[in-house]
Amino acid sequence: MSALQALRKVPLAAWIVGGLAIGVIGGLALPGPGRAEWSDAVVAAAGVIGKLWLAALQMTILPLVFALLSTTFIRSAGLAEGTGIARRTVLVIAALYVLGIAVGVALAPALLALWPISPEMAEALRGTGGAPVEAARLPVADMILGMVPSNIVAAAAGGSLLPVVFFAIVFGAALTRIDEHKRAPMAAVLTGLAEAMFVLIGWVLALAPIGVAGLILVTANTHGTAVLLGLAHYVLLYIAIVLALTACAYAVAVLFGRVRLGAFARAVLPTQVVAFGTQSSLACLPLILRSATRLGVREHSADISVPLAVSLLRVSSPASSIFYGAYGAIVYGLPYGIALLLAAGVLKTLIEVGSVGIPGQATMVATAAPVLALFGIPLEFLALILVVETLPDLFKTVCNVTMDTAAAAVVDRDREPLAR
Repeated sequence: MSALQALRKVPLAAWIVGGLAIGVIGGLALPGPGRAEWSDAVVAAAGVIGKLWLAALQMTILPLVFALLSTTFIRSAGLAEGTGIARRTVLVIAALYVLGIAVGVALAPALLALWPISPEMAEALRGTGGAPVEAARLPVADMILGMVPSNIVAAAAGGSLLPVVFFAIVFGAALTRIDEHKRAPMAAVLTGLAEAMFVLIGWVLALAPIGVAGLILVTANTHGTAVLLGLAHYVLLYIAIVLALTACAYAVAVLFGRVRLGAFARAVLPTQVVAFGTQSSLACLPLILRSATRLGVREHSADISVPLAVSLLRVSSPASSIFYGAYGAIVYGLPYGIALLLAAGVLKTLIEVGSVGIPGQATMVATAAPVLALFGIPLEFLALILVVETLPDLFKTVCNVTMDTAAAAVVDRDREPLAR
């Protein structure tokens, strides 16, 4: 194998982490701002490169979000149809998403209160992004007025994505109410637009190591190691929430799936190990089926419930969105409350259910941007989320496959319990 072929096999996440390391080392090694003219020129050039990459990423978000959200209801139509097991699985998935939202709403503010973001961390993290954008604000009346655009063209041209998100959801709901033959051309156009944006985002993300290196170099040169402390703080709290939700999966299996704790832990462990290594719930589908069978889930039930759960249930997503929404709001000094956290969880759930089959490479961009817009967080913060998502994603995949297995047990809870 040639060196070039070996480099091509390196995951994009590893390249992004490498870009982060290069940016930090370069920023710390260069003289501070104003100490050397040549150094200031290098930092300025790095800043231009980083901002160009951010601009390229941002230009894809509005058409992608509109196309994706407006086809959400069409994509998810018919999920509850079919056998009784399928309908029951969909109901269980909906309940588990509610659980994910509840965990996020309960834990995100609590953890951020117990281990708050220091002013130095917040300043450093703000240094990589822009200023807060105009968005919906509490009280609720102002939030509603900010969500509904009086002119969708003007809203699309403005700085806030939230009115576009609202219009896309309402427009998508309206599409489902017209004759299938009449909506098919529009759905095809919107689907084609989304797929084209996914390709474009793939190109932009391929340049992420360079863009991230430029952004972080400027921040590290200006704020020193505070940016690293901020990123570490973010990742540790993020993982704590995901681990708490994973623990809830065990409780769901025991309380509602009629499974003994020890049996569930032993059955799901091999699946968790593979999930941690692959970061792919889909790759773990055969192992989840085997785990469900070991728990006594009947084969015909597992054959329906497990694929549906793997496709539709990403239980860690709403809790994650609530966390990074609250975190970003604190970083940028934006107000938020329970209503806004709930809205973030519901919005992320809606996007996740409607994003079945979209390319995984662009999923984070497509699903995180509307949540950030909901809080008024600048989309530049998305770059930070992308940089550090790799490590939490390991734990998120483990959480998702664990909950998928628990969901299969709950769906088939009327089976005979395992002998002790």
